[in-house]
Amino acid sequence: MTDPNANDIAALFPIGTVSEQTGVNTVTLRAWERRYGLLKPRRTPKGHRLYSRQDVERVKQVLVLLDQGIPVGRVRDVLDSGDTPPILLRTAQDVQTDDPWRYYCSLFQHCIHKLDTRSLEHTFNEAVSLYSLELVAKKLILPLYQQLWQQQAMLPSTRADYAFLHEFLCVKLGSRYLHYNSRANGRRVLLVNTQTHAVQLETLLLANIISQHGYQVSLLGTETTLDHLPLIIGRTEFDALLLPNTGVSSSLQALSIMTQITVFLSGEASAEALSDPTPLRNIHWLPAELSDICLTLDKVLAKEPAPIPILTPVAAV
Repeated sequence: MTDPNANDIAALFPIGTVSEQTGVNTVTLRAWERRYGLLKPRRTPKGHRLYSRQDVERVKQVLVLLDQGIPVGRVRDVLDSGDTPPILLRTAQDVQTDDPWRYYCSLFQHCIHKLDTRSLEHTFNEAVSLYSLELVAKKLILPLYQQLWQQQAMLPSTRADYAFLHEFLCVKLGSRYLHYNSRANGRRVLLVNTQTHAVQLETLLLANIISQHGYQVSLLGTETTLDHLPLIIGRTEFDALLLPNTGVSSSLQALSIMTQITVFLSGEASAEALSDPTPLRNIHWLPAELSDICLTLDKVLAKEPAPIPILTPVAAV
């Protein structure tokens, strides 16, 4: 006799498949379930989530509602009311992915104008629960940060807006980096900001992205120069060194040769570097696209053994 539930069981999907079909990452799917009750997947005997076709359609409907500017906390009420307009039930592929960012940018600007830290944190947390930090940074944080920087340069009386956002993001990204870094158990990376205060935000974003990916990140601030690094690398084993892309100087090449450490420069390589026929074995450029950075790190470091630091004598002072 045929099991009447056989077809239903066959139509269940693991969370990774739902993520691929909808474009919503697995962390967000779990958050929608736990925090907002938007999904109720079944569980295998071992506790793994299984989603039905109806669940997949519901995820698409959630995306559409978010695209319309409805806060995630209200989405369940709209879906469960039964009064959802047909236009809101379009498939996810019809969603204009830039629309939610206008909504979040408006919320950010309102919070900044009021210097409302609590509401700004709530909005930030909501955005990163729905989308990856890389996408939030690309679509929201960096454009708004740059806008406020340019605004205060032309109109100094608005500097408070820029200063408020800068301090908030540094504290928020710093705490997230420490949280993810405490759980990381991958290769060790030394991330150094050798430039100015303005690069601090980009450095913290990098620290977040690669520590969330599993790399153990040690972070050094703006007062560090290349001259400080041989001693640091010599006394502690690191698998890679990440620096802002200021070009490949003779000092950087000497550092790479002396310590035998793999160096990554953030940002795309300059035209001069790309046209240089001389290969630089230990120096690589990270892509400008934040979502591709960890792929590049994985690819390069997978080909290279963990470095053995070369201890160099320190001159007496």
